Amino acid sequence: MAAGEGGPDPAAGHGDGRDAGRDSVDDDRPWWEQGEEPDYRATLANERTFLAWSRTALALLAGSLAVLQLVHVAPFELRLALACYLIAISVGVTLTGYYQWRSRQQRMRHRRPLGHTSVHALLGTAVLLLAGLVCAVAAFSQH
Repeated sequence: MAAGEGGPDPAAGHGDGRDAGRDSVDDDRPWWEQGEEPDYRATLANERTFLAWSRTALALLAGSLAVLQLVHVAPFELRLALACYLIAISVGVTLTGYYQWRSRQQRMRHRRPLGHTSVHALLGTAVLLLAGLVCAVAAFSQH
């Protein structure tokens, strides 16, 4: 049989009925089974990035506990506000890390571009606000 005369086309899909262009077959399966298995190196890199987001979230949580323990540095209300803000950023970083990991994994499975996100600008803004809170704590600290 010549190329293009019926039969499965290896370039078009798997050759086993799961063609890359047929999303209706994929709709019935969980997202992690849809599309094609990406290169393991890309999957591992995506996991490392997710773990980096998780480490950052854990560091923010540890920082919130440390801030609450700084008894003689600032009034309790300022320390509590700073700790709550650190916890909120930690939750946001955790959710963002998971969302980005899942989104990129799905895109790799369907051979789509990974795309860009504005989360980095949002995280930068959150860190600038954190710096402002730290400055407020330092300004109102009791020596």
